[in-house]
Amino acid sequence: MRKIFRLFFALSLMLLLLPPSVQAQERTITGTIVSEDRKTPLVGVTVRVKGTRRIVQTDANGKFSIKMNPGETLQITHVGYQTYEVKPGSGELVGVSLKTADNTMGEVVVTALDIKRNVREVSYSVQKVSGKDIAETQRENFLNSLQGRVAGLTINPTSGQAGASSQIVLRGFNSLTGANQPLFVVDGIILDNTTINETSNGGSGIGLASDLPNRNNDYTNRIADLNPADIETVTVLKGPEAAALYGSQASSGAIIITTKKATTEDKAGVKIGVSYDNSFRVMEVTRYADLNNTYGPGTNAVPGISFSGTSGSYFGPKYPDGIQRYNNIDNFFRTGFAQGHNLSVDIGTKITGFKVSGSFFDEKAVTPGNNFKKFNVSVTNSTKINKWIDIAPSFQYINQTNDKPLRSAGGYLLGLYVWPVTNDISTFQDIEGNKINIFSADPYAEIDNPLYNTSRNVSHDKTVRKIISGSINLNPFKWLSVAGRFGYDTYDASGYTFYSPLSYLTSRSQNGGFGRLTNYWKKYFGYNHTITATFKKTYKKITGRLMVGTMWQDYETQMISITGTNLVDSIGTINNPAGYNKLYKNGQIVTDANFAQTVGAKTDSNITRLNTRVRLARNKIGLPNLSIQRQFAVFGEAAISYNNLFFLSYTHRFEQSSLFPTQNRKYDFPGFSASLIISDLFPKMKGKLINYWKLRVSRASTARYPDPYKNQSVFVDNLTSSAVGSIYSYGFDNNNPNLKPERQNTHELGTEIRLFNSRLSFDLAYYNTLCTEQIQNQFRASYATGFILNTQNAASNRNQGVELVTDVVAMRKKDLTWNIRFNFAHMWSKVLTLPEAIAFEAYIADTWLYGNARGGMIRGRAATTITGFHYRRNNTGKVMISPTTGLPIIEGTFLVIGDRMPDFTLGTLNTFRYKNWGLNFLWDLKVGGDVFNATDMYLTLQGKSQRTKDRERPRVVDGVLQDGLENTANPTVNTISIVPYFQQAYYTSMPEEEFIQKDVNYLRLRDITLSYNLPANFINKLRVFKSLGLFVTGTDLVLMTNYRGADPSVNGNTAGSNGVGGMGFDYGSLPAPMAINFGLKAIFK
Repeated sequence: MRKIFRLFFALSLMLLLLPPSVQAQERTITGTIVSEDRKTPLVGVTVRVKGTRRIVQTDANGKFSIKMNPGETLQITHVGYQTYEVKPGSGELVGVSLKTADNTMGEVVVTALDIKRNVREVSYSVQKVSGKDIAETQRENFLNSLQGRVAGLTINPTSGQAGASSQIVLRGFNSLTGANQPLFVVDGIILDNTTINETSNGGSGIGLASDLPNRNNDYTNRIADLNPADIETVTVLKGPEAAALYGSQASSGAIIITTKKATTEDKAGVKIGVSYDNSFRVMEVTRYADLNNTYGPGTNAVPGISFSGTSGSYFGPKYPDGIQRYNNIDNFFRTGFAQGHNLSVDIGTKITGFKVSGSFFDEKAVTPGNNFKKFNVSVTNSTKINKWIDIAPSFQYINQTNDKPLRSAGGYLLGLYVWPVTNDISTFQDIEGNKINIFSADPYAEIDNPLYNTSRNVSHDKTVRKIISGSINLNPFKWLSVAGRFGYDTYDASGYTFYSPLSYLTSRSQNGGFGRLTNYWKKYFGYNHTITATFKKTYKKITGRLMVGTMWQDYETQMISITGTNLVDSIGTINNPAGYNKLYKNGQIVTDANFAQTVGAKTDSNITRLNTRVRLARNKIGLPNLSIQRQFAVFGEAAISYNNLFFLSYTHRFEQSSLFPTQNRKYDFPGFSASLIISDLFPKMKGKLINYWKLRVSRASTARYPDPYKNQSVFVDNLTSSAVGSIYSYGFDNNNPNLKPERQNTHELGTEIRLFNSRLSFDLAYYNTLCTEQIQNQFRASYATGFILNTQNAASNRNQGVELVTDVVAMRKKDLTWNIRFNFAHMWSKVLTLPEAIAFEAYIADTWLYGNARGGMIRGRAATTITGFHYRRNNTGKVMISPTTGLPIIEGTFLVIGDRMPDFTLGTLNTFRYKNWGLNFLWDLKVGGDVFNATDMYLTLQGKSQRTKDRERPRVVDGVLQDGLENTANPTVNTISIVPYFQQAYYTSMPEEEFIQKDVNYLRLRDITLSYNLPANFINKLRVFKSLGLFVTGTDLVLMTNYRGADPSVNGNTAGSNGVGGMGFDYGSLPAPMAINFGLKAIFK
């Protein structure tokens, strides 16, 4: 026993005397290093035992293995990440999530093809908007919430009516006569965003049988069918390479919408979540044209009782003092009210999750008769079949109706402006609902009372839409992933436009009068899928990625439309005093109350007279007009990165499209991008000043295709003939069997820099887009061609711009944060070539709204110019005056009189957070750009504009007489005095040049939201809610502008127009009403 004790004592003493390094048990530590998203493994991370030379690096899966002794410290470093130190415990496994030194690794954006990329490796312009920010604006068309939030993205609402469309333009107008809207992709699926184009090209197209320009009626953007509450993020792909992957449809960029998904539960069991929010809105129209209500009806100071719809109504004497006046504008508009409700239920287990959401929106807009309703239901599912397969099917149902009055020419607003201030607008019908006139007994002799207009000349639309989509992701190996996105989109849309038989917009004529009804029935079927396979491999510091894929698209649109007149048989004449102006159908008197019983429903085209009905071309044989478009594409991307600081990518896409003739259907286009993280390449520059600096460059080509069937002429029975005998006749569209794709080449240079611990950051980009072989649609050449309008690959233009996104963290404290984002954009363009048959100017007919001004395009000038009639000038620019009248001489030719493109735009978004309070507001600034104020021109011709208020002041028009000396060294200076009070032609003969307002600026408070989340301790006491918040949102509350009209943000056309469209044309458009929203948001336990 003693021997054993002595041996134990001796061994213990030896251990105490040995050095620690000998005593310690060396062990092997293994671990995984991931980025701060806790998902992405980091390769090439340096793992060092601090104070020693033992060093290893992580492999492609972020794993490492190193030997160390207890008590030692692991020091982990990686380029672009904060250094991290850890002392492993008793275990042998270590998991570390590295934080980036420049705050970039945690930022992920959804790029082309529903692929998520870290912002470090994206080499083109991308900007993201959260769905929360969009929903907070409480706009029924969520597109309008994007204005000011994305640099280079212009959202131009066409009016302030409920259900109005919005023109969407990203980085300017690349196509002179084609579509310029970006592609919309929702959860990897391309969705339709068309707006009904009323023009049917003589009955051959997908338009209305009435074949009208896109001015008097409006139709919602189809992408606005989506429920804003279902949107998770909106990512705007502006760079060329991203668009190149989507092909010719994305030649104007792509807007990627990611919706909220069903989620699974990490733990066993079932997790159920319920949320609800609502919004109640009140709206008022607060901006109108500035009117002159001083003078009564008459001509050249002579009193009269005429009240025409054209000109010369209010050039009589002043109204007598003390005459009864009515505030007809305020009495016409109503206080609008809207309510919206959203309910969402989430059910999740460990392997599957379901999300069911529903929304209801109901708006009674500020204009009488404008009522808009929308109902949405969405069901999504996420299921993990096993470790390497997951699927996510979804279904959406949308039901939308819109009752709306007509706009622009013949619309209620212009009639409201010129309605006599001495007549009560509310007295517009008798007890039987018949129209009451002011001066004339003839209902067709004076314009309609605006209340009669909105109640009798009406339009209605209904859309029922279903969207079925699904995704599947397969990850069978670490180096291989396969993804599929499949979508089917279909909707039925129907509607009518009705003109009352007594409206001045029709006539008493037995042939083509007695009212008008246009009906349409539209069906859309769209299927597309995208399948990709991505291979990824890392070798040391080099990571390579190869993606190949295929895309198939199949879209079909069917349209039936009928228009006709003579809704009644006759209208009583003056020879029958008892029945004068009474409507008769089958011998019965028709009143407003019995119209549906005696005439029929407005949805029934059979109520028109048979011999007046006009149908679309194929409708005449019982078939719908068709638009069928099919496209097949294969594409690929090869990308390589080095040490997470240099990124290089090459893409190529091969397409075949049915829209081109057989010999031109196959085409392809490449794309290239590169970026370099300068701050990681030279790490010594990183410090308190510079945290992150990236340079990027990209170049890509895309194609652009025409509208369907532009490669083949269609025979229709609509033709125009010579007025002198039957010398010649011609159809409308001379389509081109040799059309080929437009070519668009874009290069972009950009840089991103973050300073002062990312408190200040800049994203600067310059882009240059050259569009060649443009398809010039429907230009006029010689009628000897046998057609009016022609189509040809014969135009080109260049579009350039600079964008700057600046983020400022103005304050960052425990309970208070203040972030500011500035979105700056400056764009310019030039028309390079036009078809040789065009001697001077090409124009879009839709923009010829009023008078003689239109959206003209001239070689060497911007694509956004306005051309119109102007003053005649001598060789020094002096206005030439008639020696007979003393009035300026008008030149009846179209020259450039304005340019609608602004000098720059700037959106400024402020976000405050203080404890449970939140405050967001967006200022939208536009500097420069001209507007054609056709509303003011119309009011001037009526004697209602403020510019006619000083008509009694004598004046001498500045200029020189046209007396033969006008171009000599000593022209005769005009000295002829005129008094417009007695010579109203001074106003009524003014050319369109006079109504171009130059350099229009505005600063608008787009939206402001104040929110408050109730304290958690209070919520817990209720035992019902997880969270409960209240909010109030204001939209369009403040407008500061030098524009003399009601609202400088105008568009005389709808989103159905091509080319530049009616941006900058103001003609009878309702301004955006001011609105206040309030509501609550609740998440239930």
